[in-house]
Amino acid sequence: MRRNRIFDPDNVVFRNLARLTDVVGLSLAWLLFSLPVVTIGPASAALYHAVRRCVVEREDGTYAFFWRSFRQNFKTGLAAAVLALIAAGILGIGRQVMLAAADQLGGYAVILYYAYMVLMVIPCGIACWMFPLLSRYQVNLKELLVRSAYLTVRFLPSTVVLVLLLAEVIQSCIAVFPLILAAPAVECLLASLFIERAFRRLTPIQEEGSEEAP
Repeated sequence: MRRNRIFDPDNVVFRNLARLTDVVGLSLAWLLFSLPVVTIGPASAALYHAVRRCVVEREDGTYAFFWRSFRQNFKTGLAAAVLALIAAGILGIGRQVMLAAADQLGGYAVILYYAYMVLMVIPCGIACWMFPLLSRYQVNLKELLVRSAYLTVRFLPSTVVLVLLLAEVIQSCIAVFPLILAAPAVECLLASLFIERAFRRLTPIQEEGSEEAP
């Protein structure tokens, strides 16, 4: 009897191993589906959806959840990703200009640089809320942007944590590249602690019509 329990798939070791496998598998799926770069939006929505349903809530059908969310949110997620990439490019150029001015001029230029970095929390925060929101609710692009901005401001402390968490994960992957095999799903898992708490405090928008597993 004891031997049978050791090899029972419901035993705690096998359950945790399955969750670890899901974390790595979903991270790899996200990397694969994000390869065209502009598809990073629907891929991120799909990753968050699958992590929430299968890693957090421990439901079956990990990759079915991922693929279904990617397909359903492809159009809006693609448009949102293009806007986010354009914004990231503009903000990145602005940061370089402000940094160069701070290095050359010092004084008020340094203050302006740090003020710019603080203000960047808002657009970065919108991106952090955007794709989890898309994974959870049926919204068009305009609604997605408006509601993401609203969440960014209303839950500003959580927004700051989400932005810092994302920045830390990116820096960790750059420093130790193999971490990228698990980091995307782990980032979603940690972010969900703050995002889901905020969602529970909101009036439901319009729940995804196909919320259940296919």
